[in-house]
Amino acid sequence: MGAPRVASVVTNLRCNQACTWCTRRSSRDDPAFVRGAAVRARIDAGIAAGSREVVLTGGEPTMRADLEEIVAHARAGGACVTLETNATLVDAARARRLRDAGLHTARVGIAGLGADADARTRDPGGAERALAGIHALAEAGIHIEVAWTLVRATSPEAGDVPARLARTLPGLVTAIVLVYPVNAASGDELLRFDEAARVVLELERAARAQGIAVRMSTGDPLPPCAFTPRDRARVAHLYAMTPGAERRPAHTHLPACDGCIVRDRCSGVADATHARFGEPPMHPVAGDRTRRRLAIASSVPAQVARELVTRSVRATRAGLDEDAIVRVVFRCNQACTFCFVSTHLPAAPADAVEAAIREAAARGARVVLSGGEPTLDPRLVDWVRLGKSLGRRNVCLQTNAVLLDDASLVARLESAGLDEAFVSLHGATAETSDAVTEAPGTHARTAAGIDNLCATAIPVTINFVVCERNRHELPDFVRLLARRWPRASVNVSFVAPSTDVVPRDRALVPRYTDALPAIAEALLEARRLGVRAYGFESMCGLPLCLVPPEAGALALAPLPPGYDDGEFLKTEACAACSRERECWGLRRGYAELHGTGELRPL
Repeated sequence: MGAPRVASVVTNLRCNQACTWCTRRSSRDDPAFVRGAAVRARIDAGIAAGSREVVLTGGEPTMRADLEEIVAHARAGGACVTLETNATLVDAARARRLRDAGLHTARVGIAGLGADADARTRDPGGAERALAGIHALAEAGIHIEVAWTLVRATSPEAGDVPARLARTLPGLVTAIVLVYPVNAASGDELLRFDEAARVVLELERAARAQGIAVRMSTGDPLPPCAFTPRDRARVAHLYAMTPGAERRPAHTHLPACDGCIVRDRCSGVADATHARFGEPPMHPVAGDRTRRRLAIASSVPAQVARELVTRSVRATRAGLDEDAIVRVVFRCNQACTFCFVSTHLPAAPADAVEAAIREAAARGARVVLSGGEPTLDPRLVDWVRLGKSLGRRNVCLQTNAVLLDDASLVARLESAGLDEAFVSLHGATAETSDAVTEAPGTHARTAAGIDNLCATAIPVTINFVVCERNRHELPDFVRLLARRWPRASVNVSFVAPSTDVVPRDRALVPRYTDALPAIAEALLEARRLGVRAYGFESMCGLPLCLVPPEAGALALAPLPPGYDDGEFLKTEACAACSRERECWGLRRGYAELHGTGELRPL
């Protein structure tokens, strides 16, 4: 079965709240169970079994006077430590002690943000104390997640939660974790699969608009078969399912599970759910791409650490330049289908981001602040200032510029020393752009952000990712630049099936030869209008043999062997090409979709 990635350790069962749906709370604790030595033994067993993350849960763990010692014990064992709490008993001093003990994340369960919350928790004043506790934890430098339980009482306001969190706790909440209980003190609180799926879709859509990540609880998830295939494509990134996941007790695989390709990592349907509602409507997972998108390779903190920095090289006339792309956040306020970033991940700790910037600067790489959407990080200006203080002549921002419609933020970035802005805009019209990004209304905001950038001295490059939906608009896009942003350059990228999360789908990835006429026309327009157009020689460009002659001569340095980590392939045609050493070649994902027959040696 393999080792569980996360060890959930119950510290005690007593709680100072009494949520109307909760079945875990107890008015008394078994002394033997809650003894410090017993809790530490459970932690040690989880780490010995291979868990990389320890989640301390209850009851309410902060009712323990020795919680800091338990956190320190788990951290000393090498685990990343998360605390599940209602935060009502946490003040500034306790938050600092928990941080010093090694607490990484506080996952705060809330029952609402309005007047009904206290009635649901049966704790007068609890909602106000929880907000104070969250502020104390955040000020101590502890990552904040909000746990939202999918029950009937909370469903009506689920769609409003992200906006209210953004107003009430601005910039503090890194993620919303969704919990789907299968038992409740009152059975009427439980939701059927289809009811819970509708709530998840509504909340996820609202959270994306606020730039807040959402993910499904690994311990109490709504199974992905609750979503239709079309809806599941929108929410697959909420899951972290891998083979070897520990089976949950009192769950059974039903006949519909036999045709599901994630059966090996799913516990099936809860016996209690089956008994209460009968066999639920199920949509087994059939596509391999969906299986890959539902998976996560390790614990959340380990995956954050692995994806924090991406190193890449740029071939130039003078040689090779290295970029260190530092993902200061992973969440995003758009949802481009071709995005390869794990946008469900929480941000890395601030000290890890700082260390990444310092290490990149020491290596002489260009520091590229990226995401997700980096403008969602309230510390972005500080990161720019840090990069410049380390003597870097190039600190670049990769952004969709939606939040740069705030001219004051642009002014602060300029004052901090930002050297370049690389802005994603994937359509000449709002209709096309908003369809590509799946974020209605953001085309206009991105355009306003580019207006603000172009009013400064910051060089601006606008990145257009050619895909099936927008390829016809590239010539008009160049005309838009010449008319509205004449000093900006355009970087032409080609949609890349570069990772498992990017669809290998002809509806997304056109054939090169189908897109080349519009690319060639756009290059002619760029030459006529005085717009600089480039990008074809990059990893996200085109094989050099397919670059239109209208792009002009590309004088490039040879690429270092193996730098692509095996993502690209070379064909027999490449072996006969005079520029084989300067060309990345063909992405394997593209070759799987369209073959290799378009390549011609130069």
